[in-house]
Amino acid sequence: MSGPLDRERLVKLFDELSAELRFSRTRAQIYIVGGAAMSLAFDRERTTRDVDARIDAGHPRLVEAVRKVGRRHGLGDTWLNDEATTATPRAADGRAETVYQSRHLTVTGASAKHLLAMKLLAARGKDREDIAVLCKHLGLKRPEEALRIYRDLFPDEKIKNRAREFLDLAFRWRTPGHERDAGPSR
Repeated sequence: MSGPLDRERLVKLFDELSAELRFSRTRAQIYIVGGAAMSLAFDRERTTRDVDARIDAGHPRLVEAVRKVGRRHGLGDTWLNDEATTATPRAADGRAETVYQSRHLTVTGASAKHLLAMKLLAARGKDREDIAVLCKHLGLKRPEEALRIYRDLFPDEKIKNRAREFLDLAFRWRTPGHERDAGPSR
């Protein structure tokens, strides 16, 4: 099962994690961000290489279960990366939704606003399409609305020029007369 992780594969991996946690009589809770959150909550066709997560409960047993499941599928020990959340907003994500739930594992995904702010902070080439999807999902009409969300969640971080360019593209794609621009392929 190595390779890109789509929505279906992520759910299967979470099922296996839950089974491992059941054996150790542990209940775990994680908050996911990045591509996995996009795939599970906003863009069913999106794939990712790993799961960026913050472990909120059951840490030692969950890490052990992640290793077992990862080795079983050729994903390595860190397919669920709990070090990737250093670039998350300080503010609590009150709109995070449960994207997977079992008796032993609860997974919440970052809200659209938090994901948008994190994608703007990173502003990597692979974030461009996610930014457009999130702006559309949030019903934003102008780039300034996205910038306001960013400033609210990352008040001490200056926005990168590349992030501004991505926003300009995201809103140009939605303007009549620009349907033929190289926008999101969805």
